[in-house]
Amino acid sequence: MSSGVKGLIAGVAVLALLGGGVAAMKLTEPKNDSSGESSVSSETEEKAIYSGNADDIKSIEVTNDNGGFTIKRTAAASGDTGSKFAVEGLENIKTDDSVLSNFAPNAASLDAVTVIEENCSDPARFGLAKPAATAVITFDGESKQTVTLLVGNDTPGGYVYVKLKDSDTVYSVTSSFVKSYLYEKEYFVSRTVLEEPAEDESVIVKTLKVERPDLEKPIIFEYTGENESGGTTATHVMTSPVNSYLDVSKSVNYTHGIFGLNAASVLSVSPSEEELSFSGIDTPSCTVTMTLEDGREYVLKTGIEYSSSEDTLPGYIGYFEGTDILWKFNAEDVPWVTMKPEDAMSMLVFGSYIYDLKGLEINAGSLSHKFDFEGSDADSYKVKLDGKEFDTERYKSFYQALIKAPAEEICTSDQGIGSLLVSCKLTYNNGKPAETIEFYEAENRKVIIKKNGETCFKCRSSFVEKALLPNIANISGDTDFVTNW
Repeated sequence: MSSGVKGLIAGVAVLALLGGGVAAMKLTEPKNDSSGESSVSSETEEKAIYSGNADDIKSIEVTNDNGGFTIKRTAAASGDTGSKFAVEGLENIKTDDSVLSNFAPNAASLDAVTVIEENCSDPARFGLAKPAATAVITFDGESKQTVTLLVGNDTPGGYVYVKLKDSDTVYSVTSSFVKSYLYEKEYFVSRTVLEEPAEDESVIVKTLKVERPDLEKPIIFEYTGENESGGTTATHVMTSPVNSYLDVSKSVNYTHGIFGLNAASVLSVSPSEEELSFSGIDTPSCTVTMTLEDGREYVLKTGIEYSSSEDTLPGYIGYFEGTDILWKFNAEDVPWVTMKPEDAMSMLVFGSYIYDLKGLEINAGSLSHKFDFEGSDADSYKVKLDGKEFDTERYKSFYQALIKAPAEEICTSDQGIGSLLVSCKLTYNNGKPAETIEFYEAENRKVIIKKNGETCFKCRSSFVEKALLPNIANISGDTDFVTNW
């Protein structure tokens, strides 16, 4: 079991004893330990502890309490191209190129900030009798040598005590690089879960499905293209738990958010069944399935929630199928875990472009009207009302008022439904099936809205009473239509 997951288990146990709820978890970064420090020299002097050529490094073997790691050269330097390196055990895992490519150059030499003590007889005072980490750096070529570096405690000034295994001299060095000897191999794994598509790559998300134990129905987004997006410019619509247009400014993070998704840290590579079970991946808190038009499918699962600490934000443990990695995600980077359908919805009930309509039938009690349309643009557009020529501009004003019908909340139940108030049937000239939108009386000064017989939304009854019904009655009139209620 990786030290990261062990740390999570220990954290959960401690919090449980304290009456805490969710585990506070962090990457396997060791805590500073400055115990056992003695007085140190205040003299500042630069001194090379060892040096070599990065291209001559054959291997770097690190052991520490977190398991350590081994880096090996996979290709020798050639021309202007430096040596290539890989982390043992991560051959089939995408590594962080910036971290790995800089590791050998940083390990090739080490300068002391201060010579702390020569001929040290008690290295335990500096944490070097049982070092926090041991790094064995093997060079060949012109730099041929083997360097064994011991990493000890932090100094009072924020540096780190080190010494060579075959030397009794203790030094202080800057902590920025030698601290990396305290990590395990997961440190080198790229935190990018799925790369963004290339600029010249045409990628279409066909469907994105969000499943959670707390959802009666999954949240499903489906690709329609801009011509079917209800004038919202969104290329997707919601088809579950209700049929709804999307607000492109809010929905794109849900429909395309898996692309470019970055984890906060890596917990475990090739996690065991025990690790997956403990992290909640076998009974996920959320499952996100993204299917592309070309048939590729990506599945992200999240498990237990972890709380924030001094150096971590709250978030969730996650597993992205196909990567064989257990991740930690900040909560803001996995919004599907807590999203509601309303978070991505547009408030539009009617979303059709005016020139896509072939006909519109409206029934409201004793009032009944039938619009017929010809033309596909402003120059050719003509309107008939109940078989007679009708003012195009007045119809456009009516339609603009009609499409202000708001989907204020999702409703999938007919509980408390009353009589039908208004029915609108829309037929299209672009091959889209006919659509019926109905408004029914409901309880608590609300109106239930159905689309094609499916209960979808609620809005305040004031829209129907103060705007929709008066506007229908005023179609053939000459006063302005109500757009505020």
